[in-house]
Amino acid sequence: MELKRQNKKNWRHILDTRDVVSVNQSLIEENLVIFTWGNASAKETKDNLMYIKPSGVPFSELNSEKISVVDISTGKSIKGLKPSIDSPTHLEIYRHFENVGGIIHTHSKYCTIFAQSKMPIPCLGTTHADYFYGDIPVVDDVSSSKLDNYEENAGKKIIQHFKENKLSYKNMPAALLPSHGVFVWGETIFDALENAVVLENIAEMAYKTLILSKEKESISQELLDRHYFRKHGADRYYGQ
Repeated sequence: MELKRQNKKNWRHILDTRDVVSVNQSLIEENLVIFTWGNASAKETKDNLMYIKPSGVPFSELNSEKISVVDISTGKSIKGLKPSIDSPTHLEIYRHFENVGGIIHTHSKYCTIFAQSKMPIPCLGTTHADYFYGDIPVVDDVSSSKLDNYEENAGKKIIQHFKENKLSYKNMPAALLPSHGVFVWGETIFDALENAVVLENIAEMAYKTLILSKEKESISQELLDRHYFRKHGADRYYGQ
């Protein structure tokens, strides 16, 4: 699938629910989900709303009328079907990571292998470094006393990890939830989709590289800096 791009000047105020449907369905096309194991959401900043896949609805049956619309401030559903059960995690990310405009959650195979192993995805090469500035972190487990509100507290664990470790959510637009899966985000829902597709491929390459060489060292800081900032830094020179 060709990943679509919106005009960055307008995306924060103009959100088409058909795009939210399209990106959710792309999760199937890109082999990131099976059945209903995942969801994509987008933020509309003008009215501070979240548009997200409804709970338990097959991706093939999605349409604009079914997309759930949630008030980000209150967490209340205001339109569409019952929102994804992962909505509280999405909401925590939107509330704390200001410039995030799209979030994707999946149980994609290789990312989930690392999540279930409670292992960061190591940055072993320049393919990884082109998109993510370092190892993909695994956040802390939700404690047993807080499992009743697992989804909300999982989101809080993501925010806490980034704050305590002084990580930039812009330079590291992904996190693994231990024993669960992965959350990936971006400035737009299309950026989030691209990051999710890339991350699953990176996770597969890391997994297989570690099989070949369990003592494989991470990429050098100098090479990481060069490859990440050539695409994302103030003096980036990649592309036209």
